[in-house]
Order: sequence, then structure tokens, then C-alpha cells
Amino acid sequence: MKTDLVIIGTGSAGYTASIYASRYKVKHVIVGELPGGVITESHLVENFPTEEGISGMELGMKIQKHAKALGVEEITTTVTKVEKTKDGFKTWLQNGEEIESKAVLLTTGTISRKLNIPGEKELSGKGVAYCATCDGFFYRDKVVAVVGGSDSANTAAVYLSDIAKQVYLIARGKELKGETAWIDQLKETDNVEILLNTNVIEAIGSDKLEKLKLDKKYKGSEYLSVDGLFIEIGADPAVQLAKDLGVELTKNNHIHVKDNQESSVPGFFAAGDLTNKSNHFKQVITACSEGAIAAESIFKYLKK
Repeated sequence: MKTDLVIIGTGSAGYTASIYASRYKVKHVIVGELPGGVITESHLVENFPTEEGISGMELGMKIQKHAKALGVEEITTTVTKVEKTKDGFKTWLQNGEEIESKAVLLTTGTISRKLNIPGEKELSGKGVAYCATCDGFFYRDKVVAVVGGSDSANTAAVYLSDIAKQVYLIARGKELKGETAWIDQLKETDNVEILLNTNVIEAIGSDKLEKLKLDKKYKGSEYLSVDGLFIEIGADPAVQLAKDLGVELTKNNHIHVKDNQESSVPGFFAAGDLTNKSNHFKQVITACSEGAIAAESIFKYLKK
């Protein structure tokens, strides 16, 4: 397959870039594993213009629908490699396809961090999870714990409080961080208990998660009996494709881009949570903004 532009990543930045690319009449395809991106895992979005309250899944699907309405070809698979060529780039897909293009836009976002504790890997999918909105319904009237101390953990705990019998929010810091509105809501929710200055050091269970081992005692015991553990400790930029290509990264492993979203490799652009732009304010609206800027810049790049 040959095209002018390959957009890698099917989230807010990628779809917005596709919308603008379509309007600029830039021939392109968009490739990704998760239609809608990580915003689809969000329980509730209340800060996106025009949407007073909308689920992350619904918002992600609305952005995708807009992009597809303009005719973009979407390929649901994983990109395994991007290589610079004489005429542009070659992109390899896991399904065996190869795409030649004049430009590439990377919008793969972030990857959830792991606690890397004993039992985490073994019990993943058996009580240990990384997406409250994806798996929360399995824990109706059960006891769950959420690990983390910022917005992703706070919103997960609020969401789970409507489903689970009891929610423990476990944070290693001396106070919760993030939007005050979420923190206030947590403190006012009867079935949420906040454990500060505490770490989970082991997940224990045979066929399923049964309890957590803590690094300090809670009500006289270092063990906490739970049915589910949701790990919400942030995410790291998914930049391996860029790294393999030799793209310049920041000390925090974000892609260093210019004001036009172009990386250190001419013709290779990046947008969204994996860049050093938007003051690292990782929001849907900033991802959309960077995607739009990137598409306009790619249009100009192709014209030259």
C-alpha cells in the first residue's frame, strides 16, 4: 500500500489529525489497536467543550465516527516497525501488511504503569486490573482496592463506589493529588476509605485475588482482604517506535517536537500525550489540539 500519510494511533489525537487531513485532502490511513484510545477507559468526562458529562467510551466513539464519516481507511492492528526510506517511510503491520508513505504521525499515547509486585502478573485478569470502567462491573457488591493518588485513581474510586460494596483507595503519599472536586467527592462517599502513606507490596491468591499485603498495618493487620485490585498509578509514553527510528526524546522519554509537532526526523510527526508539548497537560482537548496542528503541518510539509 502507498499513501501520503500514516497515522499511528486511534485515539483523540489520531482521529482529530485524520479529520483535518481529510479536509486538507491528504491521502492517509489510520492504524491502531484500540479504537477511541485510552479515553474510552474513562468513567466520566466533564471538561470537554460541548459535553457537560459524557462517558469516555461515548466521547471516543463520537470522535472516531466523525473521522470515519470523512472517508478515512482504518486498520485495526499493531504497528511493529517504522523505517526511514529514501522517499519517506515504510511502516510494517502485525497483520503482515507494509505501507509506504511520505510522512508519519505517531499518536500512540501512553501505556499503564505496573506496580511490579509479587503476584501482580500471575493474578492479572483474575482480580488485578488496570481499567476500572472496563472491569468494574465484575465487582458489584464486592470489596475492591484502588492504588494511586492522583486523578486516574480518584476517578476510578468514585466510579467503583457506585458498584462495589467497599472501596479502599491506597496512596503512598501523605495526601491525594488531582482535581479538588474529585477528592472532595471521595471524602464524602460513605463506602470509600482512604489509606495514605501506604504501599501494596504483594497480591495474594491462588486461582483469584484474595488479599493484599501492605507495608504498614491497617486495623492491626498487614493484610487487606479484597476481591479486586485496580492499579491506577499513571502511564508512560508509548514511544518505542520513535525510539527505534532514532527520534530525539526528552529525559522523561517524551518525543521532543517543534511547534509544528515535527520530530527531529524530518517527516515524522507526533501528537498527544507522548510529546513534550501542551505543558504535559494530558487531556483529550490538548491531544485533539496537537493532532490538528500536526495535520496542518503535514499538509504544508507535503506541499513543499
